[in-house]
Amino acid sequence: MLVSLLVLTFFGNAAFADKPTKIRLTNGEWAPYQSQNLPEYGAASALVTAAFDAVGIEVEYGFFPWNRAMIEVERGAWDGTFMWVLTPERQRIYLPSDPLFTLDEVVFYNKNNPIEANEPSDLKGRVMGALDSSAFGRQFAPLVEDGSIYVARVRNNQQLFEMLARERVDFVPELKTSGYDAVLEHLTEEQRNRIGHLETMTYPWSYHLLISRHIDDGPYFVDAFNRGMEIIRENGEFERIIGPYIRPKVLN
Repeated sequence: MLVSLLVLTFFGNAAFADKPTKIRLTNGEWAPYQSQNLPEYGAASALVTAAFDAVGIEVEYGFFPWNRAMIEVERGAWDGTFMWVLTPERQRIYLPSDPLFTLDEVVFYNKNNPIEANEPSDLKGRVMGALDSSAFGRQFAPLVEDGSIYVARVRNNQQLFEMLARERVDFVPELKTSGYDAVLEHLTEEQRNRIGHLETMTYPWSYHLLISRHIDDGPYFVDAFNRGMEIIRENGEFERIIGPYIRPKVLN
């Protein structure tokens, strides 16, 4: 029996002996979850670091505009990217992890230009603000394609909510959490008081790590990350790191 256990242990360890102990992930600017200028590169970055650390993998981050962040991984120049919602196209291109967590997307508006809507078609003729490469607002895609809704795209949430505060767009689909964080960080008190969101249109999104299909160790990285997430959920690290950031800071 002892000999059998020793043999299993030897071959079990040998199976992972040649596996990588470092992963290279593209990152971007999306406070408070991801930012080159935040401690530990933001809450989501800290979560990903902790999950990989739990299974003995070091993380190297490279910061890029979001479009390039995805392209670098798609072609295999970098190993993976996060945090992204799944779409059929992304599932085809990348290897997705299990969900990190789920957050609610809402529709933000300027109270000086109030809107009422229960479904996307109620916003026909309006101008929507959106981030490059973002899946937010996917429910409006048919209306954008047929010209019923116009889109103004920008590179970051600061530009997005400054446009909304100045009434250059009519509405912005964004996470309730990161949306209000952007309002608090980038707008004046007067501008903040003008921003609200519709309670009638809420869309849940699950977020994932995406790994390149062009690297040999892709399946290993996905499995390792999923195991690491299980570990930090059980030991309390998940709640410590991300708990405060998955509950929105709603303005008074």
